[in-house]
Amino acid sequence: MIPVSLSWIAEKVEGTLNTKSVEELQIKGVSTDTRTLQPGDLFIALVGPDHNAHDHLFRALEKGAAAIIVSRPVDCPLPLILVDDTKAALGKLGAAVKQQVNPKTVGITGSSGKTTVKEMVASILSVRGKVLCTKGNYNNDIGVPLTLLRLEKQHEYAVIELGANHLGEIAYTTNLVKPDVATIVNAAASHLEGFGSLFGVARAKSEIFKGLSTNGTAILNSDSQFYSFWEGKTSHLNCLTFSPESGHGDYHAEDIAMGMDGCAEFELVCPTGRAAIRLSIPGTHNVGNALLAAALSMTVGANLEQVQLGLFNMREVSGRLNVKQLSNQIRLLDDTYNANVASVNAAIDLLATFSGNRIFVFGDMAELGEKARYYHEQVGEYAKSKGITSVYSLGVLSQFASDVFKQNGFHFDNKEALVAMLNKNVAYEQQDISILVKGSRSSKMELVVKAIEESPVGKFERRREGIAC
Repeated sequence: MIPVSLSWIAEKVEGTLNTKSVEELQIKGVSTDTRTLQPGDLFIALVGPDHNAHDHLFRALEKGAAAIIVSRPVDCPLPLILVDDTKAALGKLGAAVKQQVNPKTVGITGSSGKTTVKEMVASILSVRGKVLCTKGNYNNDIGVPLTLLRLEKQHEYAVIELGANHLGEIAYTTNLVKPDVATIVNAAASHLEGFGSLFGVARAKSEIFKGLSTNGTAILNSDSQFYSFWEGKTSHLNCLTFSPESGHGDYHAEDIAMGMDGCAEFELVCPTGRAAIRLSIPGTHNVGNALLAAALSMTVGANLEQVQLGLFNMREVSGRLNVKQLSNQIRLLDDTYNANVASVNAAIDLLATFSGNRIFVFGDMAELGEKARYYHEQVGEYAKSKGITSVYSLGVLSQFASDVFKQNGFHFDNKEALVAMLNKNVAYEQQDISILVKGSRSSKMELVVKAIEESPVGKFERRREGIAC
């Protein structure tokens, strides 16, 4: 965070500083959690449905907080700024720091793929200069302002991911971020309990364009069923399109070829020319993500050579469709970060490209509302249509996917039983084996990945050859 004075902070959050003697006290960090608070930080006491940080002010004092922001008078020896709403103050402060640093800013939302696109854009722009991007799941109404508060003077670019589970959340965060260019990767069945319907998802995602100025640029998915709706929301803006499927967008791909590692090579076609692209992360769906990343990056100054280099050098994102070669014969596709119908189908598409025995290990998809059973059955039908060999399900709803496979569908109540059956069924396989593990965060499928890695599956070849393990 850039160093700012307490008086500057009080002005920006529209609060009252309780003493003039510390007006010029310099703050270099902000915390909303006493567990991670560093000495000298400003502590903002947030109030939530299940907690009230005003109850932990003396803990903040013990950890070395320099000052606090509160929404009620408190008995505390620390300098304090009194505001009406501490959450609103956090947002105002994040927006003020962003305005002060003034980096070129990219805003990204979508039902799936937004983190991958964010990482692609950050990799491309890092070829040009210093980039700040969203870490982890800091993409909500608390995480976004905390991300903005990490900005420092040397940051030339900010790549901000905006997520939501209810209407109005992205409208709020995009007005803090005020991006120069913004996009919706896609809209799919996700968080339906908060949005009500698939159209509700599309409408909520469209809020990202509210933060763009009239000279800002919107990048639209021309292949989306909601393209016309989003186009209507952006008629006053500069607009470009990307086409992950049809090849008709301003940014599209030609001559797509998949390598043995599942990574794509293709010709990127855009308004300024063409470039040969080689991706370092697997999945056909990442061609579309790369097209979008190129469009976003080039809108804020990147050129084709920087797009090539940034995409080629991009590091894999933990839990997001990482291919792990357990042995010469067995590969494990770890895509456990989160799941909705679109992202699950994309992972199935990659699994289907491999030869041999293709096993789908599936955990529940969360927050799908009253049609949850239908969406899980739909995933099962899609997997069957793509030639997947078998489904191993874990959870309640995922059983509806494995049921589609009848005798090749297996359902389990715990990961130990699932991994034991997996080991038993592949014990004497003579063909290649590819195992995809996918599910929502609440399913904790990363624990299944760990259990598979630690099981005899990874020692398959030695066991088949009769060598003791």
